[in-house]
Amino acid sequence: MKRTYGALILAGGKGRRMGGENKALLQLERHTFLSRLEEALSGFDEKLISLQDASWLGSSPFSPVLDQVTDRGPMEGLRCALSLCNSDALVVVACDMPLFSENLAKALIQADEGFDAVICQDRMGKVHPLCGIYSKECLPVIDALIAQGNYRVIDITKMVPSTIFSLNASGLSDTLLSNVNTPEALLSLRRNGFSAQRTPLDHTTKDCCATSL
Repeated sequence: MKRTYGALILAGGKGRRMGGENKALLQLERHTFLSRLEEALSGFDEKLISLQDASWLGSSPFSPVLDQVTDRGPMEGLRCALSLCNSDALVVVACDMPLFSENLAKALIQADEGFDAVICQDRMGKVHPLCGIYSKECLPVIDALIAQGNYRVIDITKMVPSTIFSLNASGLSDTLLSNVNTPEALLSLRRNGFSAQRTPLDHTTKDCCATSL
């Protein structure tokens, strides 16, 4: 049976390096990071957003998934979303990656050949564990890592069948993985004038998406 995919935005962080600001609500070219990601992931039927507090979310098309335990970082958000989702796997992106695109979502799905995890790697060799795919099969490993007090998402990939998706090999730009954690990084992104490219998901990708909640 063909694997089904949903989408998950990780937005439960405290934004300490951003001075406590909600990174999902930061703006780039008059659009919030969240609205950019909502557009990039709009082709998925099952759309989730991981949060500690949903009071600010408003009328998002993404269904909120609240952390059950605080101070576990994105590991807890991933655990809760995989536990609740109807899809076999989730395309995951952190809310501070506003240039993530539909094309990258499609490429990740095409690179998934039944792995439990797929994570992105840029041209410098840096891996991005908060941009990739995680399947429900990761849940026992996530639970085991949490029981050990290990909240490093990258360590999931060391314990399950996983693969690295190289943007260099795919021809996609490293700017899609731009990570905005500090005011300086945000200023740099605005100065460079990068715009997220929007190319509609084709039917191959759409057919992979899960049924709505």
